[in-house]
Amino acid sequence: MIDAFREGGGEGRPIYLQVHVSWAASDEEALEIAHDQWRTNVFSPPLCWDLETVEQFDLAAQHVRPEDLKQAVLVSADLGQHAAWLDELRQLGFEQIHLHHVGQDLTPFVEAFGEHVLPRLAA
Repeated sequence: MIDAFREGGGEGRPIYLQVHVSWAASDEEALEIAHDQWRTNVFSPPLCWDLETVEQFDLAAQHVRPEDLKQAVLVSADLGQHAAWLDELRQLGFEQIHLHHVGQDLTPFVEAFGEHVLPRLAA
């Protein structure tokens, strides 16, 4: 995708990536957060184009299993794993990677990633 962007007129332009993550004290809790908060956001086109109401998204999401979230969200309690995933993405050539924690309690996420993940990426 990056090569196609560059070859299609994006040469010299910055590329950015938004990454959905779910982190918590345990893998089970991180997966539970992702499933609770993000299961309505995992649908590929054309399904996501055809859902018009919150109720329709909720109905479709009834069939989303917790393990399905791992295809759309980086889910782990291991901060080292998150750092490794983000480093892999950085090495693809993204100038900026924007982190989106799918959970509602952002303070623990910001503190943990600020103390343990971002310094590893800066090294």
